[in-house]
Amino acid sequence: MRNMKTSARVVGGLFVTATAAGIVSAVLLESTDQATSAGAVLVLIMAVAIAMIPPTLFPILKEHNEALALGYVVARTLEVVLVLPATVGPLMTLAGAPADIVRIVTGTYDLWGHPGSMVFFCLSAAILNVLLFRSGLVPRWISGWALIAVVPYLADAGLVMSGALTPFSAIHSVLVIPLALNEMVLAGWLLTRGFTTAGAGHMRR
Repeated sequence: MRNMKTSARVVGGLFVTATAAGIVSAVLLESTDQATSAGAVLVLIMAVAIAMIPPTLFPILKEHNEALALGYVVARTLEVVLVLPATVGPLMTLAGAPADIVRIVTGTYDLWGHPGSMVFFCLSAAILNVLLFRSGLVPRWISGWALIAVVPYLADAGLVMSGALTPFSAIHSVLVIPLALNEMVLAGWLLTRGFTTAGAGHMRR
C-alpha cells in the first residue's frame, strides 16, 4: 500500500507539472524570441512529464484490465509524439530560419499537430477514467466527470482541425476547461489522498 501511495503522489505531481508547463509554454510561444525559446523548453518539460505518467500508472492499472492499461500507455505515447513538434518552429526561429518557413511549420502544427495530440489526450483520458471508474481507485464522481468532459474536449479538437476554431480562441477555452480542471482535481486527490484502498484491493482475477 505504501508503494501505491507513492505512485499516486508521483502521478499527481506529474499531472500538475505537465499542466503548468503546458499553460506557461502556450503563453511564451506567442511572445518574443527569448520567451519563445523558454516556451520550447517548457514544452519539452511537459512532454517528459506526460511520458512518465503511463509507466508509473501501468503496474496499478494492469491489475484491473491489462489490455486497457496498455491502450493507455500507447495513447499517451502518441500524444507525446505529437506534442514534441511544437518545439520545432521556435527552435527554427532561434537558428535563423526564414520567417516564411517558420510560419508554415508553425501553422501546420497548429492545424494538425496540436489538435492531433488533443485527440490522443482525450483517448488516454477516456481509457484512464474508465479504468478508474470500474476499479474505484478514486471516487467515481471524479472519473465520471472526466468521462463527460472528454466530449467537449474532443469536439474542440475536431473543430480546430476543420478550421472552425482557432487553437486559442475563447470558445476553445470553454470547451477544454472542464477536462483540464478535472485533471487538476484528480491530481490534487492523488497528492493528498492517494488511491482508494478498496479499489486498490480489487485486483483482476
